[in-house]
Amino acid sequence: MGRKVRRGFIEAVSLWFLVFLAGSGEAATAPRPWESLNEIEAGARKEAKVVIYTSGGHASPQAQQAIGQHFMEKYKVAVEWTGLGGGTDIVPRLLAEQRTQQYVADIAMTGFGTVNAALKPRGYLAPILAPSTFEKDVWRLHPASAVPQDRDWLFLFMPLTPSFFINTRMVAAPDEPKSYRDLLHPRWQGKIVIQNPAAPGTGSGWFYATYRLLGLDYLRALAKQLVLVTGVNDSVDQVARGVYPLAISPSNSRARQLVLEGAPVKFIHSKEGSHVATQGVHLLANAPHPNAAKWLLHWIYTKEGQTIYATNHQVPSLRKDVPQDYLRPDMRYVEGQPLLMPTVEDLTAERTQELRALAKQIFEDGK
Repeated sequence: MGRKVRRGFIEAVSLWFLVFLAGSGEAATAPRPWESLNEIEAGARKEAKVVIYTSGGHASPQAQQAIGQHFMEKYKVAVEWTGLGGGTDIVPRLLAEQRTQQYVADIAMTGFGTVNAALKPRGYLAPILAPSTFEKDVWRLHPASAVPQDRDWLFLFMPLTPSFFINTRMVAAPDEPKSYRDLLHPRWQGKIVIQNPAAPGTGSGWFYATYRLLGLDYLRALAKQLVLVTGVNDSVDQVARGVYPLAISPSNSRARQLVLEGAPVKFIHSKEGSHVATQGVHLLANAPHPNAAKWLLHWIYTKEGQTIYATNHQVPSLRKDVPQDYLRPDMRYVEGQPLLMPTVEDLTAERTQELRALAKQIFEDGK
């Protein structure tokens, strides 16, 4: 990647991310993995159940079925899934369970910000010290990149959000944007759709991940080109229907679904880098099935676990030793591809409010 892009990338993400992205090993005071895996597996078989709350985009029905079938056949452990809309749906339920000590969930597959901000200060999260995550030189993106010390949230897969999502019937190959700078061309005015970056969802996730790299002056200019929509899936659906030719930072799960259905759509990753969505997993304190939860979390980061999970969820695996031949070329991770994500500081409750206010000023008030 060029010097200018590399410099912007370094400014856009924190040092811990670059260290783990390079696969360079553990931090100076890295946590130690769980010991006695045999005892954990034996305990999991005895508990015979693990309960997972999952928000949208984290485990497709196919992935849930494949994981559940494997765990029952191999370990005699039932995996019970409860699908919820998002962090705002999961948090009240988990807070109630912890407050009343009526524990149901062991694991929450969800984004980082909302759940972490609500549960971590109360001590309701436990570190994920799965030995499989301490393997070296196998990662495209290390599971603990976001919080390498606390390890109370880990990435589940390579959650690459395409920079651009285009309707191939409306955008000719020579006109496909290669860079965010291309979007300032007059041909795109009023033809780019994005979920409102000032509201929770894919738009705000994109803004948190890119505002440092792209710069506020650029974003103010880009805002004049955009059409804002409310729903998380609205931008994707409108591009697929031909209402608009291009979307920025579409809903990953909905976009993948349309690709697999054969819609005339295509992912494009800009030369500045792809936005990495914060899609991952929490281990809950006071989990009612602690061994089953630990065993599943250890397993899902093994080569076997990542293969079953990623192929059925139709996403790139975190592991380099899991081939991507099950994905279309434009859905794959390319080695060395720049990755953009928010810093942990940008995902705190206080900073999130500040960034939403800034996004409102740029994308709503400034148009």
